[in-house]
Amino acid sequence: MKSYFQPAFILRCSIAIAYIVFGGVLLYYPLQNFFLRGTAKVLFAVLLIVYGLFRMYRAIKMVKEEE
Repeated sequence: MKSYFQPAFILRCSIAIAYIVFGGVLLYYPLQNFFLRGTAKVLFAVLLIVYGLFRMYRAIKMVKEEE
C-alpha cells in the first residue's frame, strides 16, 4: 500500500489544508471582529497560511523518510 494513502498522512494533509483555507478566508473575507482589525487580521491570516504550508511540508517529508 502506498504511503500516501495511510490515514495518518491523509489526516495531516487535511489539517494543513484546513489551516491554509482558514487563513485565506480570513485574509480575503471582509470580516471585522473586535479583536482582529487591520494589520492584526492580515498578520494572523498570513501566519495561518505559512503554518499550514509548514505542516504540509512536514507531512510529505515524513512520508518520504518512511519509504
